[in-house]
Amino acid sequence: MRIGYLRWQNTHLPQSVVLILIALVLGVFTGVSAAVLKRLVKMLNELVWIDVKLASPEIRFLIWPFVGILATSVFQRYVARCDVSRGTRIIRRDLDSGHYRLSPYTIFNPVLGCSLTMGLGATGGTEGPTALSGAAIGSNVGRWFGLSDAWLRLLVGIGAAAGIAAIFKSPIGGVLFTLEVLQMQLTSLSILALFIACLFAACTSYLLSDFTFDIFFIRDTAMDPHTLGWVAVLGVFCGLYSIYYNYSKIHATTLFSSIRNPWIGAVATGLSLSLGAFLFPALFGEGFDLITELVNGESVSFTASGLFAGHNGRLWLYAAIACILLLKGVLVAASYSNGGVAGDFVPTFFAGALAGYLFALLCNDLLGAHLPPWYFALIGMGAVMAGTIHAPLMAIFLCIETTNTFGFLFPYLIAVAASYATVKIITPRSWYAEAGHDDLMALLQRRDTPSLKVRIEEPAPKRKEATTRPAVKNEDSRK
Repeated sequence: MRIGYLRWQNTHLPQSVVLILIALVLGVFTGVSAAVLKRLVKMLNELVWIDVKLASPEIRFLIWPFVGILATSVFQRYVARCDVSRGTRIIRRDLDSGHYRLSPYTIFNPVLGCSLTMGLGATGGTEGPTALSGAAIGSNVGRWFGLSDAWLRLLVGIGAAAGIAAIFKSPIGGVLFTLEVLQMQLTSLSILALFIACLFAACTSYLLSDFTFDIFFIRDTAMDPHTLGWVAVLGVFCGLYSIYYNYSKIHATTLFSSIRNPWIGAVATGLSLSLGAFLFPALFGEGFDLITELVNGESVSFTASGLFAGHNGRLWLYAAIACILLLKGVLVAASYSNGGVAGDFVPTFFAGALAGYLFALLCNDLLGAHLPPWYFALIGMGAVMAGTIHAPLMAIFLCIETTNTFGFLFPYLIAVAASYATVKIITPRSWYAEAGHDDLMALLQRRDTPSLKVRIEEPAPKRKEATTRPAVKNEDSRK
């Protein structure tokens, strides 16, 4: 049946039509994959949070993240029998090595592994595994249609973008992931297919999640132009924090990965995550609930439980937020360095919201600025993502589409530009480790684009007019 269809396809359907149809199917399947992952993580989170009382030390937070890392290690080693821990890096490696025929099991393995890791409380995100699952869906759908390796490479990139679009419900963010992070060269038809896949992936995920966003922004407040100067300062602050965040994450990844025994490494990362969640419960899981409370201006208590439980006052609040920000990068590295399966985009949202919130509180208390903390928490998400992932365009649209805050585009642009510029001025050789290059600067330095140098056409040299000289008669003619 398949062979008969392929013959009919080759004779009746142009490749452009086939690509659009594949993009549509790919988007729907990837949206289903993202929705399933979200549902599994939510179910396990609800199981862990049953009868949890944060007013007292919660011993279960010392157990579940550790169990999650061990369970995921067993799953990867004995069930999946492959490494699916770092989705973006695996996709980038496959594209560079020419490995476009991904196993069908890669569609399911990242979803199941990430559900164990994140569902039981690790600090990370779900976008990397979803992108890897989408890339595998694109590869296998393309193989079913009998496409060549050149087309499969394209579908791997489109599937990865659809995964990002589905998990964030952000079509433009997914498109920019392929263009800015994976840096794939696409034609007009390929970009059209990319947009279609991302649109259908985001809409499918949105439909299967009961038409809800992970960050539900409900404030109906317009942008205040008088705060734009403070927004620029926030961008610099977030850029400085981004440098520390990347430094701590990279060195923690190197430390955890240097443990040669995989089980000892799993124990080390699992204990780190459990201890972090026990001391600071805000570090448990993705943290979307906390982000939602911060950007909507709801009261959030960072000293109700954990290490600073029972300590009231501004200084204790500052200490709690600062400790969480200092530990976030280290624990994200622990989530996928030895046994775990997680992404690292969502943690930058979390860290950015906290950094913006802390910045506003400090300015209000020390300088009497009267800044709205929710507003700076919202803008800080994009600023920290741009400084850590080195993808400012993707950061802007992921934040805007995830929170449905298109009216705040201008402050996002200012904060993101200031953050990214700060990172590049202080650490010009830094890059996003998972992609292996500095995403925006690598695009600007590409040599496969036509030169923009103006050709100055010099006037042609004037031809000398022939001078008429009298003919000299030879001797023979005289004679």
